[in-house]
Amino acid sequence: AHMQQQSDSTQILYSRGAIAAEYPVLESREIDGFVVVIYDHMAFPQGDPARNLFAYSASSGQLAWRANGIGAGATDAYTNILSERPLTIGNFAGYSCIIELGTGEVLVTAFTK
Repeated sequence: AHMQQQSDSTQILYSRGAIAAEYPVLESREIDGFVVVIYDHMAFPQGDPARNLFAYSASSGQLAWRANGIGAGATDAYTNILSERPLTIGNFAGYSCIIELGTGEVLVTAFTK
């Protein structure tokens, strides 16, 4: 019997195929030519900002950018996609962050808790 591939842990599936996942995936979404991925922050070194928000080009499958942290220290990790336009991502430290889809630049952080 051959082992069933766990597609959700090793690959990010999208309209044009699959991208190899670098870490366990919390959420991924294809938005305007990018595949935006939030990896599980628990897979990153503890005590540092996880910088666990990545985007890949939908046309090439190559990494387009990796978002910076927001300066929130050890709890600085992205948790979920709140909105696609503008790209708004929740942060574990209690912030929602508007991200420039083309570059991964954090444009706005708003404390929500």
